Amino acid sequence: MKSNRKVAVKIGMSAFLFCVSLLSAGIVRAQTWPDSSKTYHLLLEPYLLAPSMSGTVGIGQLPNTFICVPASELFSHFQIGGMLYAEVHNEKLAFTSDLFYASLGQDASGKIPIVSGNVTVKQFWWELEGLYKVQSWLEIGVGARINSVTNGLNINISGPGGTNNKNLTKGATWVDPLIVTRLKGAINNKWLLQLRADIGGFGLGSQFAWQLQPDVYYRVSKLFEVGLGYRAISMNFSTGTQNTSSWFLFNMEEYGPQLRLGFNL
Repeated sequence: MKSNRKVAVKIGMSAFLFCVSLLSAGIVRAQTWPDSSKTYHLLLEPYLLAPSMSGTVGIGQLPNTFICVPASELFSHFQIGGMLYAEVHNEKLAFTSDLFYASLGQDASGKIPIVSGNVTVKQFWWELEGLYKVQSWLEIGVGARINSVTNGLNINISGPGGTNNKNLTKGATWVDPLIVTRLKGAINNKWLLQLRADIGGFGLGSQFAWQLQPDVYYRVSKLFEVGLGYRAISMNFSTGTQNTSSWFLFNMEEYGPQLRLGFNL
């Protein structure tokens, strides 16, 4: 997982430096699409995220189980999902909402003492944020990510008496406070470069959580735009005492490409 984290961070930092270099060179204008400071506008973006998943889940007295789903195999394990981003903004302020839901099934790790089995992860998050434009190209703000995750383990465990089947499902809901920043720059009112990043948790929800999200948009018309980007998100949450019925662990990194369809209303 450390190598995966390094890859995600490198992608985010490269996108950050790329945006800053273009802005400083004057290639990208330090502003977004033409707007009015007195009028609020609504942006709706259904989007598709195809992430790789890598991390560890744990519930109750069952062994913690490692799962790894590469992007090339995601849709063979994907059961159901839905993603929708919404934003109300004017020239100075932006209020955002990001809804994500996915259900994923994956074969359990074969590491001792787990012989075989499967893992089901149902994940929901809802991000709510407020941003203030401190520079024509830079916004900062705060927010919260509401997480609700259900881990299901159906595994065969080896023991002194042979192999035993264990089946358990447990969920948890927590809120991660967030510090958010977003960089934007437009090219000829047709192309928009955007980099969004946040850190959060701080032990109040997750022990630590972070996210990087570089995107490139093309404005097809005044109403419609299409975006292609990358998203990396990590959260490390646990509650209860390990090896007791109260234990719940979700230590996961998700990263991969995303396609966004924007409607400016």
